[in-house]
Amino acid sequence: MSVVALFAAEGVEAQALRKQLSLQEALDGPWAIHQGELGRYPVVLIETGVGKAAAAAAVAYAKVRFNPVQAFWVGVAGALNPDLKTLDLILAQDAVQYDVDITAFGRAPGELATGERFIPADAGLTSKVLRTAQAMGLPIHLGRIASADRFLAHRVEAEEVRRVFAADAVEMEGAAALWAAKRMGMPMALVRAITDQAGSEAPIAFETFLESASERLAALIGRVLSS
Repeated sequence: MSVVALFAAEGVEAQALRKQLSLQEALDGPWAIHQGELGRYPVVLIETGVGKAAAAAAVAYAKVRFNPVQAFWVGVAGALNPDLKTLDLILAQDAVQYDVDITAFGRAPGELATGERFIPADAGLTSKVLRTAQAMGLPIHLGRIASADRFLAHRVEAEEVRRVFAADAVEMEGAAALWAAKRMGMPMALVRAITDQAGSEAPIAFETFLESASERLAALIGRVLSS
């Protein structure tokens, strides 16, 4: 069977997907996992928890257990690009782990020991998500997502991440998920909805718009898998 894997870090994000896509059958496992069918696809949804380690581990687990033919990481993010507005969608062309720092050894900021820096999302899936969002009339932007094991809530630091990495949005899982998926041979798209401008007001805006952003993403993924 051609299984599709969906990943979401936050409970609210996962709940919106479960409701929108009717993925109510719970499976045993080290994470909260639900399954169902959408269109011609059997679908599994894994609620991974927050952070890069959790993201990479969940992707590897999904590959071994379900061997998905395609995967989508969905969730919310803080905007670094001033052109991004609340509830806009940001679709990753690539992502970087901006908290990785081995510059003492002559590496660029964010460059991994493997030599990788900007990890590409799957081009085919990314194009499909983009076309679907545009057909739905959703505001969507292609760009770069920066990931780290921290919630970025300081404006000056956010501006520095924007300057150094030319990143459009910031979150806590996507770059690690794409890296693990690439290593495991799992095509993956990474799409986020903006809840806030990364900075001092970010925690309040994040909580305010988390649910509505998650619902928008769930509607998009539902249409992608039904088309």
